[in-house]
Amino acid sequence: MLRRALIRGAAAGLLLLLALAALACATAGTQDPGPDPARVRVLVDLKEDRSLFNQFDDTTPYTSWDWGLYLVHEGRNVPLRPDPPQELKVIRTPRLVRDTVFLAPPGKHTLRLIVHGSVGVRQGWTYWPITTVLVNQTFELELKPGGKTTLRPTLVHSNDRGNLIDPYSVPRGN
Repeated sequence: MLRRALIRGAAAGLLLLLALAALACATAGTQDPGPDPARVRVLVDLKEDRSLFNQFDDTTPYTSWDWGLYLVHEGRNVPLRPDPPQELKVIRTPRLVRDTVFLAPPGKHTLRLIVHGSVGVRQGWTYWPITTVLVNQTFELELKPGGKTTLRPTLVHSNDRGNLIDPYSVPRGN
């Protein structure tokens, strides 16, 4: 009886720790833009070539998109906050069309636009995602307090063979 109570207590504690960790990840801070932030408008219009997937038994009818604009700070990508707030992860649509404004602190900064699109495929009993579109592009900008600028991805890596694109293999300078 005591053993069962200890196991339940340990399980409850583990669940509590997992819930706190999930909450910390979900509320991971965005960059504080300060009192008079710059407004960075990002225009994205991307889609994948569905004919790449004719060889598979089944595919998802949508692409799963994750994207965002990040401030590169001390080797880390710190997310910038969209204004107004909106979902940037797990967007399920065949085409990603966005006109989004991000708030950024004024000053000279490196910003990174990351867009990842993947399609779920099935061959036999196995399902897996195949990356079809990837943007990993940096921009060197001097942002003025209250200023406005517009960015568009110009370096889009697409998958023309239906093979997995490794997002970490894209050259860092792009």
